[in-house]
Amino acid sequence: MTKTLAEGEAVAASAPARWSAPAGPAATEAAVLRGVARTWPGGVTALAGADLELPRGAAVAVAGPNGSGKSTLLALLAGRLAPSAGGLTVLGLDPARRHGRRALRRRVGYLRQEVALDPEMTGAETLALLAALHGVPWRRRRAQAAALAAAWGLDEYLRRRVETYSGGLKRRLHLAGGEVHEPELLLLDEPTAGLDPAGRELAWRRVAAHRERGATVVVATHDLDAAGRRCDLVVILERGRVLAFASPASLLVAHAARDLTAVYTALTGAPPEPSGQGGRAGKKRESPR
Repeated sequence: MTKTLAEGEAVAASAPARWSAPAGPAATEAAVLRGVARTWPGGVTALAGADLELPRGAAVAVAGPNGSGKSTLLALLAGRLAPSAGGLTVLGLDPARRHGRRALRRRVGYLRQEVALDPEMTGAETLALLAALHGVPWRRRRAQAAALAAAWGLDEYLRRRVETYSGGLKRRLHLAGGEVHEPELLLLDEPTAGLDPAGRELAWRRVAAHRERGATVVVATHDLDAAGRRCDLVVILERGRVLAFASPASLLVAHAARDLTAVYTALTGAPPEPSGQGGRAGKKRESPR
């Protein structure tokens, strides 16, 4: 069982401690992909024959150029898309089956890059609603909302309507809502896009906090520097294909590189986009709107 993240728990922002698989019955992969492909109408391939085993309790970065399949991979893991070919299990369940998707709703947190919030609701109402939708017992909802507000620096804004929030505050609230039910698997699509440096630091601290309580966190990101310091494993995609999947240290050794940016550039032929920049402008579609 995953540990509950205590309110106010402090988590170091430096490199993660050495990852080790959980002991006992929970010592299985969070997700297993075998030859998974996803093709859009018209024959556009978003993911091509992916073979991955994502271990429980690890932080996994997914990097790649725009249109490489990062968002598609996350949507498949969330059960929002079905593979066109291959097999996929998430937390021991088949998300392609109806009962598998339903069971995963309360065990998986999935946050697309686009922020979708009701502007007329307050921050507190937003978190309470999301907690109810994810099955959080009503006695815990207020405390959970307060803990998340503190973690994301939103305390003083909870009583304000979302329409009064800045873009960065809306993204913080969006991200807080994805973890309100303390999911076993948290899927984050470019969570630091649109955040200032303090907000990006908070986002990576939350990744570390969920990893500490035993959850698996998968982060699509262009920030290779942070991925190398904060994640246990890195997946590099290009044109829907997995070019690399290993620990940051292993990738550096294998490519005789000084940092992950050099590894990424060697594999894809171009450096990653500047970190912290996001938005969908000019981005090829990786998952359905």
